[in-house]
Amino acid sequence: MLRLTGNQSGSSLIPIMGITVAVLLVGGAIFSLGVSESDVVDQSVDTTRSFWLAEAGIERGRGWLEALSDLTPPVYPASGEFLEQPLGGGNYDVSITIFDDTNPWLVEYEIISTGAYEEGVSHIRAIYRNETFAQYMYFADEMEEIWFITGDRLDGRVHTNGYIHINGDPWFGMKVSTAEDEMIIAGGSNPTFEGGYELGVEEIPLPVSSDLATTVQAQAASDGTYGGSLNGSSAKYEVIIGRDGWLGGFSYRSYERSGGWWSPYEWSDWTDVYIEDTNGVAWFDEPVHVSGELDGELTIGSSVDIYIDDDITYEDSTEEDGPNPGCDDVLGLVSEGDVIVARTAANEDDVVIHAHMLALDESFMAEEYWEGPPRGTLTMYGGFAQQRQGAVGQFNSSGIVHGYQKDYHYDINLLGHSPPGYPGTGKYHLIQWEEISAPPA
Repeated sequence: MLRLTGNQSGSSLIPIMGITVAVLLVGGAIFSLGVSESDVVDQSVDTTRSFWLAEAGIERGRGWLEALSDLTPPVYPASGEFLEQPLGGGNYDVSITIFDDTNPWLVEYEIISTGAYEEGVSHIRAIYRNETFAQYMYFADEMEEIWFITGDRLDGRVHTNGYIHINGDPWFGMKVSTAEDEMIIAGGSNPTFEGGYELGVEEIPLPVSSDLATTVQAQAASDGTYGGSLNGSSAKYEVIIGRDGWLGGFSYRSYERSGGWWSPYEWSDWTDVYIEDTNGVAWFDEPVHVSGELDGELTIGSSVDIYIDDDITYEDSTEEDGPNPGCDDVLGLVSEGDVIVARTAANEDDVVIHAHMLALDESFMAEEYWEGPPRGTLTMYGGFAQQRQGAVGQFNSSGIVHGYQKDYHYDINLLGHSPPGYPGTGKYHLIQWEEISAPPA
């Protein structure tokens, strides 16, 4: 029989107690570590939730600005704020401030948002700029059976509220968007979308006549140039920009009956306008015929149609490459009807247009594009927005048959520069975004 003496028993108990103490110490350390890691996890969750609350505040600010921009006329407040807005168990504060040096026709806002959730706090700063139709090279409310085909190169933003049809290998240099959930693409096509594309976006409506009456037309009547209704069904206005080399201004005259229906039509004398003495907006309640060379910022509107009788170019441009980088010359043509490349002697052999054009009732198009010999190349630096795609020529397998060959380019300066009083889309787009450590004092 094995017997344990007192000394033997004491010797065995000491290592057992040591092991027990060690286990307790390790267990305590593990428990302490677990508590510490739990605190870190909780803090991380709080910070993440506060970040998304700050993002929600940025979206709240943008939505508020867009709602005001959608009013007729649009409203651009100097500032705004939303304080202690509860959301998801936390809250956010938003401060909205207009930039003092903002271009009067492209308004920029700084939005600073702070999100707070328990121990987490996050701050985000974003800059948004309102969007006009001049930021699109190609905008159409309806597309019907208009197709983008091989050889088409569009180096600006493209949007339509209808279906985009593609047959072949067209090239798109910036973002393409449509309000429809799909594109119609013919088999074997291989389009290139350098700026990506987006389907099913919110529809962007074109302005209507009543919108122009309270925006462009009202600005012309206030501090711009206004030409009212004339006498006779063939009455019209002619506008020559930079007439006789007078850069920085434009001249206009009217053509109307001198008396009753039996009286002859007569031209009025020229009226000269120095653009810097006005807000840069001109409106005419009759068809307008336009040509010339622009040095400055000008928007010309008509309650009927606008006819382009000859080249319209910018002073700060080259014949080979169009408007120079940083060019501050900008022209907008706004028509409640069509914008038409007139069939004049000057336009029978090529035509060059530097402008952004908006045709609300129909299209940007060429007059009598379906007949006569080819008229050369229609070169455009700018863009257009229209109710539906218009035609400028007719083609067959051998090339141009009637009208013009198209050579369209976006004026990249329009991304940060818009014609005076140009209609907006009601949208704001992001210019800059950053997470900051704290709001400015």
